[in-house]
Amino acid sequence: MYKENKMSKYKFQPQLQLLVGSWHLLKQVMGFGNPSAGGALTMNAALASVAEMNKDLMRLYGLEFAVSGHQWHEIVVPSTEEEIGYSAQWNNPRAIELPEWMAGVKTGIFPPIGRIIPPGFGIDGADDGAFIHPDKERRKLMHDIMVYSFRKSREVKVSSPRNQGDVIYWTGPDGLRWQRIVRGDDVLLGYDLNPELEEWKLITHGVGSAVKDALGLGYIVPGVDSLLAEFKAAGDPCYLDPFTDPHLEVRGIDEMNEIAGSKVVRWQGELCHERGAGWKFHKAMKVADQGEVFDGEIHFNAGGLAAVNFSKLLAKPGGTKMSLFPQYVDNDYLPGEGPEEWLDDQKESIAYGVRWSARTGKPFKVEFDARFCRYHDMIERLWKSAVWTIEVFERYAEALMN
Repeated sequence: MYKENKMSKYKFQPQLQLLVGSWHLLKQVMGFGNPSAGGALTMNAALASVAEMNKDLMRLYGLEFAVSGHQWHEIVVPSTEEEIGYSAQWNNPRAIELPEWMAGVKTGIFPPIGRIIPPGFGIDGADDGAFIHPDKERRKLMHDIMVYSFRKSREVKVSSPRNQGDVIYWTGPDGLRWQRIVRGDDVLLGYDLNPELEEWKLITHGVGSAVKDALGLGYIVPGVDSLLAEFKAAGDPCYLDPFTDPHLEVRGIDEMNEIAGSKVVRWQGELCHERGAGWKFHKAMKVADQGEVFDGEIHFNAGGLAAVNFSKLLAKPGGTKMSLFPQYVDNDYLPGEGPEEWLDDQKESIAYGVRWSARTGKPFKVEFDARFCRYHDMIERLWKSAVWTIEVFERYAEALMN
């Protein structure tokens, strides 16, 4: 009887897809004093290394990594793109031209393109936010960059069936600054209070309007293209996210989609930030799934669990002062790393993805993004983490389907 009920619910063979963010594939100043720290010197070198690893992954597991990239930082924005206020100084000299990358995907010298990401950081004024920037012209620039990113996403997907190419919006530059507390503005936060914040309204309207305009221009195919909202629930030492737990994340996405007039925005939670807000990640996945904003895509950085649950602070009658929400340091560990408690949550999250994929017939997409400056050999460590993830996925899939 148990098998009949199980198989009536899980009709499809679970599928897994792997992604990795290119930002931390490059050598950075975050080497923590280690001159031999891993990381490639250029995007061309990083992509070539991942492509070589993919050959073994494909041979052994039938899987490969797709790689995500930020506009300007890892992907060159041509000088002809005057519509988005082009500035040559924003392009990183280590970046790659997108047409070159797309051509390399076809020949196999580069891995597929996973995501197109508006920068949000590393350009003049970014410390003051993107969609929440006090200058309306800077807010318009963020709008134009997102619309442009959808145009590039469409081009990427058309160029090769291996490319995935959805757009990511992450709230990193758009959080509540801890400076507010220093200035005496210890804002009250809560389930009813956060949606009234100026930051909340600027973000939901800014993102929703950009998606609406991209839809109108034909850069988004509904049901095919997505904007992956990657909130940073616990923020980091510089800010606290106005979408401070999974329930608020779902509400924010619903508002963005209502403004856009289409369900384009989806949830891509990040394990370490949800845990920093006091949530087990597999439980956050369930909240997003039940809220109908989950499409099987997660950001799988490992990390600790906060002693203070942000949701309890948000539920307090009258709200809780921002200063009582602990600051969170995002260490970006790879899947398969950490103490047993971390590993248990990672395994439960993979198990949830297996069940979701078996129920929907869609692939469970897992994106890695660690600080490879910790490791002498970037590719070796990425390989170990990929194998760990694949083997855990396969064990759960076999148990579910047999």
